[in-house]
Amino acid sequence: MAQKERTATRLSGWDQVAMRGYMSVALCFPFDNTQTDAAMKHIADSLARVALHRPDLAGTLEVRENGSVYHISGQNSTIPFSVEDIPKEFPYESYDELKSAEFPPGAFVHPQFLLLCQLAEGQPGVPVSVVKAFTIRGGLFLVVYFCHAFADGDCKRIFLEIFSQQTRGLTFEGPSTKHLNVPFANESNTNDKVGSRLNELLQKVPEYQILDQPVGPTTPNFRPGGVPMADITKIGKIFVFDNARLSQLRCSVFGAGEPAITSRNGISSTNGRLSEESKTRPSGQSTPVFNLPSNYTCLAGLTWAHISKARLCDATQYMPHSPEIDHTALLQTMVNWKSRALHDLNPTYFGNATAIAVTQLPTKDSILSRASSSPSDLAKLVFTIERTIAGVDNDFVSDRTELFSRVSDPRFVGLRFDPRTPQDLGFNTWRFFGADTKWNIPGIKGDSTPEVIRRLQGMWNMSGALILPAKALSPTHELLVTLPKTSMDVLCSDPEWMKWVDHVIG
Repeated sequence: MAQKERTATRLSGWDQVAMRGYMSVALCFPFDNTQTDAAMKHIADSLARVALHRPDLAGTLEVRENGSVYHISGQNSTIPFSVEDIPKEFPYESYDELKSAEFPPGAFVHPQFLLLCQLAEGQPGVPVSVVKAFTIRGGLFLVVYFCHAFADGDCKRIFLEIFSQQTRGLTFEGPSTKHLNVPFANESNTNDKVGSRLNELLQKVPEYQILDQPVGPTTPNFRPGGVPMADITKIGKIFVFDNARLSQLRCSVFGAGEPAITSRNGISSTNGRLSEESKTRPSGQSTPVFNLPSNYTCLAGLTWAHISKARLCDATQYMPHSPEIDHTALLQTMVNWKSRALHDLNPTYFGNATAIAVTQLPTKDSILSRASSSPSDLAKLVFTIERTIAGVDNDFVSDRTELFSRVSDPRFVGLRFDPRTPQDLGFNTWRFFGADTKWNIPGIKGDSTPEVIRRLQGMWNMSGALILPAKALSPTHELLVTLPKTSMDVLCSDPEWMKWVDHVIG
């Protein structure tokens, strides 16, 4: 077959400012190790079919002029696949032992799990997606790396669906349009990183700021002083919440607060999926919708309040706390806007569409400090978060799209966020990402779903909370929290937090 001419396409503004690392997950299956050779061949053949049907997923990414990312595609591209040895330090000898321990998050944090692909100027192109297989006695970890500069977590979910279907001899192509139909989305400004319009937009966008050096994009703005991140001992634990207990929390919040939440588009929802009422309500209608708050916002509010409390009570202060500087607490919630903004113009868009919706609260006499012990203040906090998320609409997306286009180099776009600050937190969900996909691979039984999906990391980060993937009918929510170890000890000793937690993994 003749080699198709390779094409280079500059990605949209939302792709340009996305993190340039890889989102990585490990899909865990019980496995008959005598079938290893057949399994690896089947996985490789399935990926070859994915590349044939979706050559964009087998493309590469390059950084070119002004720090811009380009997608390089060609019909004969492949998705890299390799079989790897499990790290020697892996703390479990068999899959059954790992399962008995409930797949603790620390088992999936090791430098060997880090994908050594750097998307940077002057470096070779990096693959959009990479797949690795790790085997353990009685188990298979199918590891998928997906570059965030190409698309977001929801697109990673689609990739997992495409891949899993190919293992079953089925075809699912999914949305594939990289062009984003939003004003300014596909433009780049070669002017300097200053200007009255840029400054005007920055006043409307609390999550971003312009960095002094092109070290981004979406790099936290570390303040002077404090303990360097590399010197902080970090840890992660999974807090398991029973759905029945979460329902009690939602009812408690609903009964103690004011639940009328509407956005400028009349859309009331929280975690990137519209409520049924919102789907049927005409655009522009602002009738209040009195729904229970979502699991997402209730967990976000509860987690923010108690992590902030734990970090402020931690005797070790990693960033000196100053009322003059730390006058605002920030919660970053990740919200996918494809279903809530400009959808009619972008029905098949496949790219980054995850907004950072920032809830800001004054630290002095704040409901945040009271919410850890006061049901009424927790309700106020949750509904404040709901109002923030409901504001992710056409205007929200348009303002940020224009901002991205007016920065001469996307690497100057940084976050107004320092993870060492005790009252700031990032909160996200991967709950709907891949747990219900069905796979047919030699060595696993029939059309099987993964027993569990874990986040894979080369090292711990901190100041984050992530709802992990789970099946649609799962009776629990698993929340991965990463903190300084000293702060985690305080959090686990907080009875007001632990009363909502069923048990802890890790």
